[in-house]
Amino acid sequence: MSFKLFFASTFGLIKSTAKIETDHESLLADYRLFCEFEKSAGHKEYHELEVLVTSPTFKQEKKELQHLSMKGSKEEAQLAELKKLERNRRLQKFYTTLKSDELKRFDKISNSELKAKYKELKAAVDKHSLAALKKKDKHSEEYALYVEFQKINGSDEITFFKNFRKSSAYINYELMIDSPERKRFEELQKIAGSSEFKARVAYLEDKQKWEKTDDASKEKRFAELQKLPQVVNFLKYKHSTAFDFFKKWKLVFEDRFGTGKLDNQKWMTQSHWANESLEQNFSQVGDLHAFTDGKNVSVDGKSLKIEVRKEKAKGMQWRIPFGFVEQEFEYTSGIVSTAGVDWWKHGILEAKVKYAPSQNLVDAVYLLGEETSPQINLVEMGAKNRVGLLSKSAEGIQAECESISGLKTGEFYIFRLEWSAHSLVWSINGREMLTLSQNVPAFKMHLNAASIVVAEPVSNLPHRFEIGWVRFYQHH
Repeated sequence: MSFKLFFASTFGLIKSTAKIETDHESLLADYRLFCEFEKSAGHKEYHELEVLVTSPTFKQEKKELQHLSMKGSKEEAQLAELKKLERNRRLQKFYTTLKSDELKRFDKISNSELKAKYKELKAAVDKHSLAALKKKDKHSEEYALYVEFQKINGSDEITFFKNFRKSSAYINYELMIDSPERKRFEELQKIAGSSEFKARVAYLEDKQKWEKTDDASKEKRFAELQKLPQVVNFLKYKHSTAFDFFKKWKLVFEDRFGTGKLDNQKWMTQSHWANESLEQNFSQVGDLHAFTDGKNVSVDGKSLKIEVRKEKAKGMQWRIPFGFVEQEFEYTSGIVSTAGVDWWKHGILEAKVKYAPSQNLVDAVYLLGEETSPQINLVEMGAKNRVGLLSKSAEGIQAECESISGLKTGEFYIFRLEWSAHSLVWSINGREMLTLSQNVPAFKMHLNAASIVVAEPVSNLPHRFEIGWVRFYQHH
């Protein structure tokens, strides 16, 4: 157990993960706001207005009021005309008819097949007299025409149609639909309803004309700018060193796993060598699991989960001197890698990882180059709980690591690696854990996360290795 971590955790010396995240997001939001304002026209505007508003000329002009009045204005005449037209009974009756169900029914009948048939029959009947048709032989075509016409003519729809067409409401409707009064009324409605008209009327009725002048607007704008969050924020941090990290480091990779599925533009579900050699996953000698191609990897909108399951599966395994051999495994697991997209040399790697070690398993977030050694473990949990550097040699695997067994199981922590040309520095929730200055990789590496089964028995399956987010920074 890491007594350094145990002591820090016991006595509350490790910062809360939630607080670190909140503080980071808050500071990042402030920094973005600061940069946005610093580059904006608003920054220049603020200083220009400050010079203007405090000048003697501006103060003198402020004393001059505009002597404008609503009385006698064009706007007053337009409103009076509009009110007069609003009282026009013929217009009132027109709009009542326009919105009525009767007019809708009338228009529907006008365009109906029934109306067309009525018109056709009416034209045919008009060539004869109804009395003459009525006297025709009942088996004749003329008498059939008479009967059909009488039936349609007496229908509810045609009766309504003829009566409504003769009504005073419809006569008024046709009279007013294209009338000058209606056109003028709607024109005035549009004018009076516009924001420009309302603003003009408000200005003319305002006894304090200063409030509507350009200079007053500038004065008001200056006062508003002084209260704006971006101005307050800018003045707060103008001479601060709080943003030094963001000014020095550029975020070149980030995944918050918030989309509900793995982003294949950032990750592949095979290792670099599996993709290059077989185009399918394989296991190392000693591994008791088969890596599936993404079936054991899931994203739920909050985190990435790599799941180890107790289930039989066939997979490839590297065996010397035979090479790749297919065999059956008792367990399955998953791996994700940025090898297909992103490789970096030097920078800061951060990941929010749930500390949940399980016996005989290894959960790890790590960096690898073109070779499998050295391996920089951002975090390793399970059989061993540590951070550090693993290197292969003729004598075996050399581990330069620091134990992290003092962490609380089931809680998320932010693991951080700062990788420079001269050193590797690991920290957890801002607390430095390990610094190495020898054998520092000087080549590009890619990011991986995986769960492997190294021994039996394995209990509490399925086991889930959970990562909340991942970030990588490089120098600007």
